[in-house]
Amino acid sequence: MKRLLALALIAGIAQLAGMEPAIAAPGPESICSASTTVFCSGFEEGNFSIWDDWDGNPAPDNTNILDPGPLNISGNHVTRMLVPPGRGGVDVVKLLPSTYDKLYVRYYQKWETGYDFNADNHGGGLHAGDRNLMGHDSYRPTGADWFSAWLEPLDGRLNLYVYYRGMYMDCANPQGSCWGDHFPCIADEGTNHCTKAAHRERIMPPLMQTNRWYCLEYMMDAGSAVQSDAAANGSLDLWIDGIEYGPFNNLWFRTTPSLKINIDSQGVFFHNTHPNVGVQFDNLVISTTHIGCSTPPSGSKTPNPPTNVGTN
Repeated sequence: MKRLLALALIAGIAQLAGMEPAIAAPGPESICSASTTVFCSGFEEGNFSIWDDWDGNPAPDNTNILDPGPLNISGNHVTRMLVPPGRGGVDVVKLLPSTYDKLYVRYYQKWETGYDFNADNHGGGLHAGDRNLMGHDSYRPTGADWFSAWLEPLDGRLNLYVYYRGMYMDCANPQGSCWGDHFPCIADEGTNHCTKAAHRERIMPPLMQTNRWYCLEYMMDAGSAVQSDAAANGSLDLWIDGIEYGPFNNLWFRTTPSLKINIDSQGVFFHNTHPNVGVQFDNLVISTTHIGCSTPPSGSKTPNPPTNVGTN
């Protein structure tokens, strides 16, 4: 009885002081302990020490905030990224514990109210090769140096923006005027950019909305190391809220088997002006097998669909 009274007194003092009593953070998802899991974070670590960013992820660009998150769990934390005004980006970078030919990445992402999905921007994703080549652009990789895939909005719809040896959609000059391919390619129906039918949309990705959580997953398979596009067998796939929008096959990622996936990043980069609003992430899992969306734990409930959300 004395212990209960003491706890009640502590809670009351905290409330009078304008503070909330401490809430235990939720435990990791069960998939985090699977043998196929490469890396896992629910952003409950309390800091960014498990990441490998050179800048140390300073606030207010990177912050962990208390939020029920996509599974509506009391005491849950998410990471919030806020890009400063003008050109620039914010991210978290993870050097993976080994190198991989094929990986799946699943996480939840929410774009805050006021976000402009049509702003000229990039996301984060998987990278193979030298870390200094992350974000390199306008040159087609050789197949022995690097390749990468970023999940990001384009004209309001998500796509995988990919730099790799077989780039062809917007590549007038491989050495200076060559930009990443889009999967699915929705720019046209084969007249200019999307000339390979297998790389166009099977079903159209949705127009994204602000102020709601999305379950996002993509897969990158580097395929065999080959010397021509005709022999390529690499692959990408994409799921949004459990709906599959790929796969996209016969991609030429590499010419040497030693070039493997070794880095993951989550974040956002803006080329120009953009609204001063953030992007939130939660429940990141990287695995050698398909992951799928989380099942809300017992006692929690799935958040209600948002109302009055903005669309682009």
